[in-house]
Amino acid sequence: MNYAANLMSIMPVLIVLATGMIVLLGDACSAQWRARRWYTWGFSLFGVLMALVQAGNQLQTQMATTFSETAFAGSIVTDSFTLTCYVILLITALLAILLAMTYLENRNLNLGEYYALVLFSTAGGMLMACSNDLIVLFVSVEILSVALYVLSGFARTEEKSEEAALKYFLLGAFASGFLLYGIALVYGGSATANHAGTTNLADLNLYLINDGRPSVLLMCGIALLFVGLAFKAALVPFHMWTPDVYEGAPTSVTAYMAAGAKIGAFAALMRVCSALAPIGEYWLPAVQTLAVLTMFGGNILAVVQDNVKRMLAYSSIAHAGYLLVAVSAASVRNEQAHNAAMGAMAFYLMAYAVMTMGAFGVLIYLSRKGRDLQTIEDLRGLARTDTFAAYAMLVFMLSLGGIPPTMGFMGKWFIFSATLQAGQVWLAIVMALASIISIYYYLKIVWMMCFQEPERPEVVEHAVASGGVRATIVLSLATMLVFGILPGALGILLNAAETTVFRP
Repeated sequence: MNYAANLMSIMPVLIVLATGMIVLLGDACSAQWRARRWYTWGFSLFGVLMALVQAGNQLQTQMATTFSETAFAGSIVTDSFTLTCYVILLITALLAILLAMTYLENRNLNLGEYYALVLFSTAGGMLMACSNDLIVLFVSVEILSVALYVLSGFARTEEKSEEAALKYFLLGAFASGFLLYGIALVYGGSATANHAGTTNLADLNLYLINDGRPSVLLMCGIALLFVGLAFKAALVPFHMWTPDVYEGAPTSVTAYMAAGAKIGAFAALMRVCSALAPIGEYWLPAVQTLAVLTMFGGNILAVVQDNVKRMLAYSSIAHAGYLLVAVSAASVRNEQAHNAAMGAMAFYLMAYAVMTMGAFGVLIYLSRKGRDLQTIEDLRGLARTDTFAAYAMLVFMLSLGGIPPTMGFMGKWFIFSATLQAGQVWLAIVMALASIISIYYYLKIVWMMCFQEPERPEVVEHAVASGGVRATIVLSLATMLVFGILPGALGILLNAAETTVFRP
């Protein structure tokens, strides 16, 4: 491919990066831009929509041709899974910007660099999805993470926000060290007497197919790779940062972090696992063990939480476990199960992003000027004081719990079905049992909202400038219900794995 073709292959990423740069420079250098705040969020929305149109066009073309393309000397791969992750990440960024329009105004944090950081972080997640080389993957992880470190501490005058940023940065830097050292060991472990080592995932896949038995050095590198990616995906026991950071970060940041970072992490994890599939018998039991620990650990810890943001943090850990079940199913030597699991993962990532952004959107909608809604007790009797917010949160909780007819239920069903196709019946049963536990704490919120009397009967004071958060809630509700009832209408996600680079 020539240079122009290389750039076209990552055009959605370039559009997002260019938009972030323009927003950052405009806010820093133009007094007129700063005086008209809508320039910042308006241009951010425009850039994301342009990238979304470009990604959608590329996805349609990709699905028609069913051929994968590589760019930049094989370090970038463009296939249907890549482009599907682009679409999901861009939709997440779109909702995050709409939430920020309301939240930042309420917290007196309406600064242009916020939107630029969201855009840069989105671009990092998109690059993680298309990475075909471990070095590119590491750079992508850092682009995603550095922006999130700053966003976590964006409420600069609040001690909890600064504490969240510091914890996230320190543990994130530690995890990055594991990831980078793992890449170095993979490079050394894939070397032979006649050939140098490689960090290219396609070359690594070919090496493992031909060699068959990995060296101890290579297995150590793979283990460290999983540790680094497990931190980004918040898998047990690498989840310790999650509840503190989710609670301390601004709510709009928590919403974006819960969805965007997880999408990028699991896209990268699927890329790595697909490349390592020829030696799956060496590492697959470890992935399945992590899935079980993550599902049960997240759900059990969520049961005892009284803070809504901490509860949703542990809930996100449990959902990471469900996604890891899809990774396990996609790693078996069965092409039908592989494709089903990849499609199920794409569908579930979309469902999780929408229902998470919607749930946090309700918390922002109910926030007061200068104050966040934090505890479950704050939701007491909400159905009597604000019917719209209460029943919107009801639908989001049911979807997170996997109750029909929501998109969350269909996402779990697709993962369950793919796991059965992969012959991992025991893992499917464990996933079902873990999901039953989650029903308790989701329905606890429903009980508090709908069956308890409010402490004060007066109408709840809403957030000001609520247009953005209202749009987020309505869009999320519509998406969850429509695709929960008609999942086939989102068939392009279910077929997202049919042109992946590697086959188990």
